[in-house]
Amino acid sequence: MSCIGSRLAWLPLLALLILSLAAPWLVAPISSEAIAEATDEMSLESQPALPASQRDPIPQVEAPFWQKRSPKEHAGALSEAPFVPSVTLREPEPIAPPPLSELHIVLDWYLSPQHASLLIARKLGYFEKQGLNVRITVPADPSVPTKLLAASRIDLALGRQPQLHMQVDQGLPLIRVATLIGRPLVMLTVRQDSDIETPAQLEGRSIGYAVDDTNAILEAMLSQFDFSLGNITLHNLNFALSQALVQQHVDAVIAPMRHTLPLQLEEEGIVSRSFLAEEHGYPLHDGLIMMANRDHLATKRSEIQRLLVALEEANLWMLNHPDDAWRRLVDAEPGLDTTVNRRAWRETLSLLAQRPSALEARRYETLDAYLHEHGHIASRSPVERLAVDLHSR
Repeated sequence: MSCIGSRLAWLPLLALLILSLAAPWLVAPISSEAIAEATDEMSLESQPALPASQRDPIPQVEAPFWQKRSPKEHAGALSEAPFVPSVTLREPEPIAPPPLSELHIVLDWYLSPQHASLLIARKLGYFEKQGLNVRITVPADPSVPTKLLAASRIDLALGRQPQLHMQVDQGLPLIRVATLIGRPLVMLTVRQDSDIETPAQLEGRSIGYAVDDTNAILEAMLSQFDFSLGNITLHNLNFALSQALVQQHVDAVIAPMRHTLPLQLEEEGIVSRSFLAEEHGYPLHDGLIMMANRDHLATKRSEIQRLLVALEEANLWMLNHPDDAWRRLVDAEPGLDTTVNRRAWRETLSLLAQRPSALEARRYETLDAYLHEHGHIASRSPVERLAVDLHSR
């Protein structure tokens, strides 16, 4: 019995073993349709199983717009985007300066150091600094410049204050805009080896001149000795004054050349004697002025004002650097490098007006009254018709 009981004790264990071995064959197989149906029910958003430490949601980062769009959409978006300038490594194109304003000036006489203000201003670039391109012309005849100006063929002309009064009286539309030399330059010159020691001894003699307005000065000088132009012989010599006196073609010459004529004669071996206009009855006046056409002054006002600024700068620079100024002058105009001009340079500098635009109105009023009183002009002109200070307020 004990043997049978022990055998019966193993029966439950044997049954359990048989069931475990038979389990795979007892489960029904899963069809392919069931697999597909189960797959369809799964969502792309289904969360995979994660460890407990990673079950908190992960923040989502939005992708850039170019990753969200198709290439075609991306190109369209770029074409609609606002234009942003790109950076260039190339040097920028230079900005073209504004065009220069043109001015044409005709001198009163052949080129000399008395024109240094204009020549140095051009040489040092003061005109260009003021936006000007200045053309300077030497006249073939000293009587021509104001005629060209009155005919509107040039912008400015150099001349003398007495000339201005007389030609305004004749109807020419001239007006003084600058003074380059504020002292008289006219003088009556004779040879020292002649027998003429005073203007009184010129009666019945021959006198050469270059410009018509000097005749009024000569008459004023002679009238002090009780004779007039009718008692002498006049010769228009233009630029040949010094040679006419050297060769004794005339007994005397009258011209606005007091700073150079005695030196020219000395170079020829002739010692001279001179009589100054302001010391023989003629009013004090400006020796070298710049004139404009009154009818066109309004349209040229800005250019002339800028020209005057350049001239003032040039005059100051020359006074501060006289030796360098001389070198620059002859470098600009080599024909001026003569013994006479070198000797006259310092005196010429002392004559130059430091404020070219400044107007001494009393001089113009006084001279106009004198010329009218002595019959050289038919009627008087107010100062504002004769001259203007373009820098006055």
